[in-house]
Amino acid sequence: MKSRYYIEGLVASFLFGLTPIFIKYVTASAVTIGIVRLIVASVLMYLIFVGRAKLKLLKPKDWKALALIGVVFGAHWVSYFYAVKISTPSIAILGLTSFGIYVILIGWIFQGKKPHWIDWLSVAIAVGGNLLIVPEFSLNNDITMGLVIGLFSALFLSFLPLLQQRNVHIDSYTRAFGQYFFGLLFFMLLISESDWNLPQNDWYYLGILAIVCTLGAHTLWLRATTMLPNTAISLIYYLAIPIAMLSSYFFLNEAMPEKKVIGAALIIAANLIGVIKHLKQSPSKNT
Repeated sequence: MKSRYYIEGLVASFLFGLTPIFIKYVTASAVTIGIVRLIVASVLMYLIFVGRAKLKLLKPKDWKALALIGVVFGAHWVSYFYAVKISTPSIAILGLTSFGIYVILIGWIFQGKKPHWIDWLSVAIAVGGNLLIVPEFSLNNDITMGLVIGLFSALFLSFLPLLQQRNVHIDSYTRAFGQYFFGLLFFMLLISESDWNLPQNDWYYLGILAIVCTLGAHTLWLRATTMLPNTAISLIYYLAIPIAMLSSYFFLNEAMPEKKVIGAALIIAANLIGVIKHLKQSPSKNT
């Protein structure tokens, strides 16, 4: 049963790696992108998977939990989109390198899930691979500013698995709807920064972002992060970085020097070490 969630997590990570490309193609502001994606995702999630009957089952404390999930998700998104806009797709997603460390520490502090030394080794290899990809450590350029904003975004992202796991009694699709709906309300607070005079191509890419990269990818990721160990979650997410690099290389002509290739190889190796280790565990231990 756990293998299903590994597959869902890997598919989501692959789609995450492609997402920055579409964000880069869109001329709309980060706030406009977020509003469109969340409107489409929340409406489709409600109409197809949730409906009025499931929402009527929620208690007041459940609504509060969904609201918190949505706000944290919204804070992660808006900071991540700004990172993509001011830097490059691969650098923006590289800013999320601290996600794996955050997730492991949060699980250890709040859930008492002490990680194995192999988990720390795998994450260290993945982070090392990411550091090789960083072109320059200087706050005087947009590349590093995108990285810093991405690192800030990762802090919000790393709390989502904990919040999802604490509310596993709520149906996964209902939690997804809450994440998108309350995330939308968060973005609406920033609507003054949105722009709607968009070219036709923008709407095409926004449709892909909303249906494939939001409704599809984030719903799969929500399900996977609810069921998988924190260390596995942190490693699987790192696979999005080589995907973002390759897609940037082929579609945006982004340079791919030797250090970037070695860094990507280290990230993939770290995932293989960590995921194989978890797959060998018995179901009773893999929680």
